[in-house]
Amino acid sequence: MVKSHKKQHTIPNSYLAAWLEPITPAEQTPAIFRISKVTKEVHRRSPAKSFTETDRYTVHLQDGTRDLTVEHTLGSIENDFQGVLDTIRHKRPLTPLQRAKICTFTAAMMGRTKKQGDWLLKQRLEHLEVVKELERTHNIDPIESQALEDVLKNHHAELVVNSIETIAPALFRMNLTICTTDDPLGFITSDAPAVMDNPRIHLLPGFYQSPGLAQEHVEITLPLTPWHLALFTHKRGDTLYFPLENSWVDEANRATYFYCEDEFISRTGGMKDVWFEEREKPPGILG
Repeated sequence: MVKSHKKQHTIPNSYLAAWLEPITPAEQTPAIFRISKVTKEVHRRSPAKSFTETDRYTVHLQDGTRDLTVEHTLGSIENDFQGVLDTIRHKRPLTPLQRAKICTFTAAMMGRTKKQGDWLLKQRLEHLEVVKELERTHNIDPIESQALEDVLKNHHAELVVNSIETIAPALFRMNLTICTTDDPLGFITSDAPAVMDNPRIHLLPGFYQSPGLAQEHVEITLPLTPWHLALFTHKRGDTLYFPLENSWVDEANRATYFYCEDEFISRTGGMKDVWFEEREKPPGILG
């Protein structure tokens, strides 16, 4: 029997569709422009075949059963997000339920990417080796290490669930601004599109110089389309839709570029040198 849902997207196909090329060559299927972070080489690829992993979010049960609950839940979250996009494109007010759906989608994006998942898995594997060494050194039954190994078998699925459960409520308590643009290139996205940053992190003591959701000046950004970017902050605001000057669109794209792991996506395949400049950070997107 052929197993279903083997190829699972770390970046949703439906999300990437917003960055489809403006003009598709004759007798070709619509594609996106994936650009190498290092070489800046542009590759035209199908979004359906982009950023996939085998059984990334499948939960493997002890009897060998593949539990697809997390994968199906992600699909439902993606469908909800697409429904809200129509409201955003028309610059209409968001209902509390629609805001919750944007928060849930953003939280899922923060937990499902390959960059985040692989980094955390590496940390947990290193912790597992420490536990194993302690068990060997002190002749302790490997109960704890075996339990950790069982958990790590489904690490990526667990991370997504935890991200949704903990991050989504925090985002809902924050202020949401939809930044808009008419810049010809618009907002870019990437293989790790949700960026959490604190432009004033350098002012905090060394131990705290890592962005956190509770920090006063933290910003979470997620490009929604080439013309819309979600910005979560703790600043009070009365305007849901805020048009950005092109220079600030460039700053948002620079953050997206530097945070990505291997590739970023430009709607036209075009790029600006300013995105790649290494310099001091500006004081946040909205100042």
